Amino acid sequence: MYTIKPKFQMMRHLLMALGIGMLLTGCGLAGGHGSLASGNKYQAEGEYRSAYIQAKKVLQKDKKNGDAWLLLGKASLMLGNPKDALHDLQQAKAYGVATERWVIPTGEALRVSGQFKKLLETLPADTSFAPDLQARVKVLRGDAYRGLSKPGKARLAYQAALQLDSDNVRALIGMARLAANARHTTAVGQYVQRALAAGPDNPEAWTGKADAAFANGNLKAAEKAYQKALQSTGHDWLPQDRFMARLKLARVQAQQGQFDKALTNIGTLEKMAPQQPQPHYLHAVVLYKQGHLDDAVSQLQLVLRASPDNVHAQLLMGAVNYAKGNYGQAQMYVSNVIGMAPKNRSARKLLALTFYRQGRSGQALKTLRSLVSGQPSDAELLALLQRAAAQTPGESTPATAASSASRRMQQMASLTPPQDPRFAEVNKAIASGNATKAIDLLKAMPADDDATGVQRTTLLVKAYVLDKHVDKAVETAADYAIAHPDDSAAHLLYGTALIAGGKHDKARSQYLKAHELDPDNVTALLNLGSLDVLEHHYKDATDRYKSVLKQSPQNAVAMVALGRLAELQHDRAHAIERFQQAIAVAPGFTGAYVRLIVLYSRMGQFDQAADTARNLVDAEPGNAAALNALGAAELNAGHHQKALKPLQQAVKLAPDASLYRINLARAQVLLKDTEAAQHNLERAIKADPGQVKAVAMLAFMKLHDHDLPGALALTHTLQRQAATKAAGYALEGDLYMSSKSYDKAATAYQRALSAKYSRPLVIRRFLALRAGAAKQPEAGLREWLTKHADDMAARMLLAQYYLAHAQQPLAADQYEKILDAYPSNVSALNNLAWIYTGQHNDKAVALAKRAHDLAPQSPGIADTYGWALIAAKQYKAALPILEKAAKAEPDAPTIQYHLAVAQARSGDRAGAHATLAALQHTDVQFPEQQAAKQLYQQLSNGAAHGTGKTVRLHDAVGQTGHAGRS
Repeated sequence: MYTIKPKFQMMRHLLMALGIGMLLTGCGLAGGHGSLASGNKYQAEGEYRSAYIQAKKVLQKDKKNGDAWLLLGKASLMLGNPKDALHDLQQAKAYGVATERWVIPTGEALRVSGQFKKLLETLPADTSFAPDLQARVKVLRGDAYRGLSKPGKARLAYQAALQLDSDNVRALIGMARLAANARHTTAVGQYVQRALAAGPDNPEAWTGKADAAFANGNLKAAEKAYQKALQSTGHDWLPQDRFMARLKLARVQAQQGQFDKALTNIGTLEKMAPQQPQPHYLHAVVLYKQGHLDDAVSQLQLVLRASPDNVHAQLLMGAVNYAKGNYGQAQMYVSNVIGMAPKNRSARKLLALTFYRQGRSGQALKTLRSLVSGQPSDAELLALLQRAAAQTPGESTPATAASSASRRMQQMASLTPPQDPRFAEVNKAIASGNATKAIDLLKAMPADDDATGVQRTTLLVKAYVLDKHVDKAVETAADYAIAHPDDSAAHLLYGTALIAGGKHDKARSQYLKAHELDPDNVTALLNLGSLDVLEHHYKDATDRYKSVLKQSPQNAVAMVALGRLAELQHDRAHAIERFQQAIAVAPGFTGAYVRLIVLYSRMGQFDQAADTARNLVDAEPGNAAALNALGAAELNAGHHQKALKPLQQAVKLAPDASLYRINLARAQVLLKDTEAAQHNLERAIKADPGQVKAVAMLAFMKLHDHDLPGALALTHTLQRQAATKAAGYALEGDLYMSSKSYDKAATAYQRALSAKYSRPLVIRRFLALRAGAAKQPEAGLREWLTKHADDMAARMLLAQYYLAHAQQPLAADQYEKILDAYPSNVSALNNLAWIYTGQHNDKAVALAKRAHDLAPQSPGIADTYGWALIAAKQYKAALPILEKAAKAEPDAPTIQYHLAVAQARSGDRAGAHATLAALQHTDVQFPEQQAAKQLYQQLSNGAAHGTGKTVRLHDAVGQTGHAGRS
């Protein structure tokens, strides 16, 4: 029998521990070469990036695999990359994939990329496909004809599709859109109703209903239908179609004056597709309506950079400049519009007003005359101009532009931060981790009005908490709540500050007060739910979060909260589902991605964590937290080089965020760039001397360079702070353990225990005492178990200590307790069987068999079973088991000796002699060495004298006074 001894590789273990703890800590995708079966399964389940990765891995081995190219193309299409999809699908076609398999994804890729002529050339009108596939082809052709403004041919194509499949939703919606263009309102409604009946959860049916409602001017119905479409998750809806639905939703909300809702959706769109001009244009429209003219110009510049001839953007740029009083600039833009679209009435009206503002009344009248029916006099036209000018922003000076809108926005400051560069600087400081700077900026800032006061107070409370001045945060929030007793937001802020201060009861009363003042405020419910979670009232929390979703079905914060609750209750599948749901409704919500990354990492699914992190960066390309999450996930997946760039970018964006520097330092350590790693760790420690992780990493780097005094000096800073005192002494103990100064390590761990009594410290002290050969090192472990009898891992450690030190009765007692709690614990079964074998206990064979049945491939457990069978005189049963174990572990002398005993007892003296002969030349010391030598001599003597006497072996079976194998 042999022992697996622990090895202390502290630097490596520390880095691994830090990685799990601070890097959003995950068995990745199965296999290193990819699997089409897995890829197709991922594709069917909507895990398109995972499907893409599987296809890529297959193609790395076999570039001519048509099925892999097909999967890659379909995944690329669903990831929003039609150009790549077309290339991949062309490769699938070239490598023999049947037409009916690539034709639809190819048609969809051509449709969303606007290549309508090529679509018609690629997808034949007459095919021998199955009817449902023929119908889908005809729908795509109908879409192409509609895109080419050929309604007659489009109608024929859709009708042909409906003859093959009368419930084809896409064909019905296509017909509805043709009817809408022809102003056949009744027909539109009929087609939409048929589509919804055929596919009540189909997002394209709901989009068609929304489009029809919008065309009829029913904005509320349109908004509701677009939201219903976006809530759908059960269909392979292309990202481009989802994008357009959200864009239309934002437009409808903007037209209803729901600017906050519109801006939320616009923000999502801009993150989904930063280069797309449409969201930036709509953003500019909203900003213009709100009176944020400079910001509107910035958005329009993005549009015109991507699309210089965009008529709508040019016209709006003219309107913005007119509102600002820049009449020359306005004239230039509007004149461009008229040059491109001479019949544009809005442009001509605005140009006339621009001339009028410049004192060029004659030209203004001439421009306006062509727009007015009949033969109006110049005086009449002038009156029209004057009235229009009086109703249009920009009447006197640029400063008056949309002033009423600005005032309204100030009143809504709790929802939309003031457009004040001072707050931008504060937010930048907080985002970069420099809370102290943020506090200084805020304290120096006067509260000009109620709006800026709200923003200033909120940010000040947040900064105080981040700067670890919770008492000041509570004081600031309390003062604000007293000054604003009827303001729900003030009580919410106060409650959150109290949570940070650990005053849960007072926080709850503030949240309840906020909810009482404003029952429709879901934030109060969310905060109460968070408090319930902190106090382990999970059912109450669940009820609150579900109430939020009932009131606000697309509330991603509530979805994430329910996911966290599921995670806390070990329902990981439900947690993943909730996090993914939150990402679907709010693709730019960083918190949902981070929780999913953390969960995948904890589950050991590092590749999926990395994929999720990449999606987050795609949604938030300039977000330091997103980049840090990606780098951390790549590190956990073992992609050290890939981790470096996003972590460097995160540090560049937020140089004062210690966590980002620590993560970057870990990557640099793994890539052997210790100088850069040391620089980042020193920066992190300088910013926050209580950064335990940074101190630990830097200390072990110094230890690696044989600078133990320098490493120990770093621990003293932690030891002087109450919050990190225990961690400081624990780190000192770890450093001494690595230096094999076991007595000093035990002393340091004892000091850590005095500051904080915890399981890890109890075990570390035990290990130090054991390594230092102290008397009764297990005393602390026994004491722990008197208070924590259900800690079976600690009990196993104690049992192994007893077994290794020939205290079998004490070890057996511990193993029996473990098996009472966990009857299938293989290690306890195996080691107790070993003890019982030495004690000639009849239970030994049964226990050993249970262990072997649970772990039939383990040579050590097979050895225990075989030896128990020998002790029970079942020699022939033991022989094949020990032969297999000896073959699996040819260098394990204990197993070889046990095999020799089984061979000798079974009558194979020659085999036993040969097995033992090999053991006589081993340099490895093992407990049965003397018994093996004696048996070898007996067999040798018997062979030399030609005797057939039986070898006495029963004494050998009793020699079990050595360590267990687990």
